Order: sequence, then structure tokens, then C-alpha cells
Amino acid sequence: MTTPHAHPMSRRPIARPGFSLIELTAVLVILGLLMAGAAVAVPSQIKKARIKVTKTSMKTIKTQIESYRAENAGTPPATLSALIPSFMEPGADTDAFEEPFYYLPTPGSTHEYELRSSGPDREMGTEDDINLWTMDVTKAN
Repeated sequence: MTTPHAHPMSRRPIARPGFSLIELTAVLVILGLLMAGAAVAVPSQIKKARIKVTKTSMKTIKTQIESYRAENAGTPPATLSALIPSFMEPGADTDAFEEPFYYLPTPGSTHEYELRSSGPDREMGTEDDINLWTMDVTKAN
């Protein structure tokens, strides 16, 4: 009986399925770049969305003030709180930045009242304030 001899090619290591360290590193670098890009883009989109929500809320409040005036001989409410709960839901008197709207009746002037949001910086009287009478609803800034 003869013993079988191993074929000389059978000594090569068998390739195993999987990823090399270089491939895994490349994937991690690509994921890191994608996440860095998202981290830069997302906050500005959130800011734009909050501005748009605030403008929409102000238009809704304007409608509620006009309804109040229709029921009260054209007189605007003394405060936005006077609209709750009959005309607005509780909490509707704050903007998307979680700050209360600035409201002031101004009878006899061009507009019967002022309605403003302090905007993204949450400080009244700065250039990013949102004014009901001068805002552009189609823009988010």
C-alpha cells in the first residue's frame, strides 16, 4: 500500500471571507466624513425650520386677534393671554424658540397692535427679530 502524498499546492492558506483592516478603516473614514457634513448642515436647517414655524404661528395669532376684534367692537386684546383658551391653545403665545411673543396694542397707529418674536438669538431688539408686519412668510430667514 502506498501512502498518498499531499499535493504541493495544498499548503497555501485557505482564504477566509471578511474585510481587511484597510477596508474597515476606509469605511470608518467615509462614515466620519458623512457624519461631519451632517453635523454642519443639520443645525442650520433646524434654525430655518424654527423661523418658518414662528412666522406661521404669528400669522395664526394675527387671525385669532382679528377674530377677537370682531367679537369686541374692533378692540384688540390687551394681552395675548386674553386669547387663551377661547381663541388660542395654551402655549400658543410662545415662538418656536420657546420665548414669549412680544405683543402690544397700538390703537390709532398704522397697525392696531405689534406682534414680534425675538428670533433665533432670543434677544428682543436685534436684527434677527421677526415682525408680523414686515416678515416675508416665503423665506425662512
